[in-house]
Amino acid sequence: MALNIIIEILIVLSASIILGELFEQLKFPSVVGYLIAGLIIGPFVFNLIQNNLELQALSSLSLFFIIFLLGIEMKTESVIKYLKPSLKMSITSFILPLILSVLLSVFLLHFGLRQDFIVSLAIAVPSISIISVLIMRYKLARDSKGITIIGSVVITDVIAFLFLGMAYKNALNAILLVIYFIVFLMIFLNVDKILNKGSEKLRKQLTKSKKILKSEHFGYAMIIVIGLLTGGVSQLIGVNYIIGVFFAGLIIHEGLIGKTLFRKVRRTIKRMNDGFFIPIFFGIAGIEVSSFHSLGSYIPAIIIISVSVIAFSIILNYFSSGKIMKIKRKQWKIKISAIINGRGAVGIAIATVAFEIGVITDLAYSIVILSTIIISIIATSLLRNT
Repeated sequence: MALNIIIEILIVLSASIILGELFEQLKFPSVVGYLIAGLIIGPFVFNLIQNNLELQALSSLSLFFIIFLLGIEMKTESVIKYLKPSLKMSITSFILPLILSVLLSVFLLHFGLRQDFIVSLAIAVPSISIISVLIMRYKLARDSKGITIIGSVVITDVIAFLFLGMAYKNALNAILLVIYFIVFLMIFLNVDKILNKGSEKLRKQLTKSKKILKSEHFGYAMIIVIGLLTGGVSQLIGVNYIIGVFFAGLIIHEGLIGKTLFRKVRRTIKRMNDGFFIPIFFGIAGIEVSSFHSLGSYIPAIIIISVSVIAFSIILNYFSSGKIMKIKRKQWKIKISAIINGRGAVGIAIATVAFEIGVITDLAYSIVILSTIIISIIATSLLRNT
């Protein structure tokens, strides 16, 4: 058993890294290569590896570290500062494309309203993981345009997970979910404010035990415990644990564990993600796609939904970026529109959670993965020419 899982991980990781690097050389996001690698070695093509409990557990662990680092990389203050334009961008980058996606899914897929909605949700939601990479690649991390995009994606990703929670609950539980989340958010904002803007005395108390805090293993353990606890609380109140993990990452900052240790921890987790967790997560996601034979009749519908959603969203964001971000150059409008349409980890995470709790079928999950690949290729193709 141990040898089998080691061999499976080796195959998934090797295939993902090789294809990921190939796609990077072709100026596509490596995540597209990871997904295609999973498709090739999984049931969709060669059926070398099938999904199992061990791979699912590894996928969940990988997702924890991917989302956790996303939170660590961001600052709450930046999100709040550009909240208004970010909210406006969320409408054109997510809400309106989601409506179109739902209409097309109901008309073409016929899975039932709940499954059609969740599939549409996973397809339409922008992914902070891919978008963050693109923003760093084009040196927008400290630019108002980049911060606005990130703020917008944070908002849409949170809304998407709330929608997911409400999609499989009754009306009363859905209302309670929103209330619990608001309470959770208020607690988070207060804790974050205390840790980020608290008195000098408090910050000194947090770093008083310097000999302990300088120990890297203590720092790693400390932030992982925070992530697990916050994720557990989030799951307990009915909001998916991924939301809690993301907010836990926002809490982690230099004032909590010190600048030196913070940089070491962030750098180490990033390397672990880039070299292992990200290719493993997306590779396993590709493996979970059903065989081509079972998807055959849905291929036209997948293409229509994917192309329609990405085209609609790109056009909307082309014009809205000019109004909201005051961008005048055509080249930059196209670039911003393509970046904000990055799809990946969040949509797949939503589909993965829904699939694991039995809300959607493996067929619906497979459609999400294929649509993600199609949309990612289209969006990044625009960036290659700008």
